[in-house]
Amino acid sequence: MVGVVGKVGNWPSMDLPLADKQHPLPRSGLFVRRNNAFGTKATLGIKDLIEQGVLIDQTQIRFDDFVASNSSGIPTPSVGNAIAVSYGACPAEENFRANENTTHFVEVALRSAKTAEGNTSRQAMPVNFVFVVDTSSSMAGEKLATVKTAIRELYAQLRDTDILGIVSFDTNVRTLLKATPKKDLSEAQLATVVADLRAKGATDINMGVQYGIDEIARYAHVQTDIVNCLYLFSDGDPTSGVRDWITIRRNIAEKTRGELTLSCFGFGTDARMRELEALAGITGGSCALVNDAEDLRLNLAEDLARREHLAAINIQLQIKLDATVTAWHLYGHDLITDAPTRARVERDVAVAKHRARDEYGVESLPDLITDDDGIRIFAPDLAYDETYWVVLEVQAPADWTGFGTATVQYVDALARDNRRHVLQLGVDTSIAPETVFAHAVGLWTSEITFYALDDLYQNDRETASSRLEGHVNTLLQAHSRAPSAQFGDDRVTFMKLISLTKNLGLLRAWSDSGNQAFTEYALNRFGQTRSGFARNRFS
Repeated sequence: MVGVVGKVGNWPSMDLPLADKQHPLPRSGLFVRRNNAFGTKATLGIKDLIEQGVLIDQTQIRFDDFVASNSSGIPTPSVGNAIAVSYGACPAEENFRANENTTHFVEVALRSAKTAEGNTSRQAMPVNFVFVVDTSSSMAGEKLATVKTAIRELYAQLRDTDILGIVSFDTNVRTLLKATPKKDLSEAQLATVVADLRAKGATDINMGVQYGIDEIARYAHVQTDIVNCLYLFSDGDPTSGVRDWITIRRNIAEKTRGELTLSCFGFGTDARMRELEALAGITGGSCALVNDAEDLRLNLAEDLARREHLAAINIQLQIKLDATVTAWHLYGHDLITDAPTRARVERDVAVAKHRARDEYGVESLPDLITDDDGIRIFAPDLAYDETYWVVLEVQAPADWTGFGTATVQYVDALARDNRRHVLQLGVDTSIAPETVFAHAVGLWTSEITFYALDDLYQNDRETASSRLEGHVNTLLQAHSRAPSAQFGDDRVTFMKLISLTKNLGLLRAWSDSGNQAFTEYALNRFGQTRSGFARNRFS
């Protein structure tokens, strides 16, 4: 078992992550993976994006290729199964734990197969894409040019059976391109349509999205074997038509009815990301802040690639701890305490069950997350060659013989059938203690990144630097006790990010705002790679 010695983890202030975890988690509760500016959604090639660096004091800062924590210690699936479910544990000594009462880290991990062996003949379903583009006057220039480039590049990657439609909105709304199969849409025709995207007027998001939903129905209601994806591109608040976000969300929720996924992309520092995130959450879609064209291109490319690589959907976890065991912390997850968030998660589950039935012909098992018993998590879909893990801090008696049980169920996209695993969280483990320890520290690193990112959003560079500096020593001590390339790489990365945060605004690379945006972007991407959800790159 891994032991840890030495005093590390000195927190500069009490509002830091893990510092206020003084109350145990409820034995029964629904948890959601933390979703701020970063969450589960990764990019296709981080190295290609961040090697551009930022000019600081005439020095070109270059970032390493931030890969996710090594998943080699997590078992792979057996032949004929898309997912392997495993468990591990290790002691948690005082210098590496959120709460002083914690005695152990407990990990449950899901790892998908590298490829869909034996399933190569399966034809991916066609995708019905409709873009809803904000063409208000504030989108003029680089923002609208980024959207145009993204549409053209996505078109190039579509198959003949895929469908593309475009709706634009400002003060008014218009259908620029009716939903059309790619085989019937030439590149020249698309270029003419895209060129007609011009910025003017105000912002009627409500009408724009509703028009997009209507347009996606052109094929959604007549073709059952199709994936429906609606994308909203906007940079600000609604200033025309319905202006209340709550009303807009209600209108869109009533109209979607689980038939499509709405993803939102915000442009500019004044984009209402919280509102766009809530809007995307109605259908279980994603939400991202766009800093440049490459960022948007890779987000869209990932969505397009993952449709052919999904290994499991509707993944639900339920952890029931023994009566003698207390949970103190669940890294990277927040307890749901309000009805709207719970309702959103339940809607996401309903969408997943609808997809399982329509795309894979599988009626999902009864939900685990609605059963008011145990720690419950609705996990993101897993594509091939991806890994998802959760780590709990628990307190167990000295004579413990087991922590409890973990149930994991999902729809296996390879077998096109339900799968259910019940794990006894006892002495026998399938994940080595060293791997559990590395993942726990990796998730700790992700939480530090999360809070430092919030500091930067509030223009508090001093606190962001302080948080990062406090964790550098932790990583150094972790590496000395349990040598891992991850700890060394993360420490160097944090040192570079400290340099960036301290020097923001001292030199104009392309602009002070661009400089800050890039640093936030680097933190976003780094946090993703340590968040317990390792996505592949489909390269």
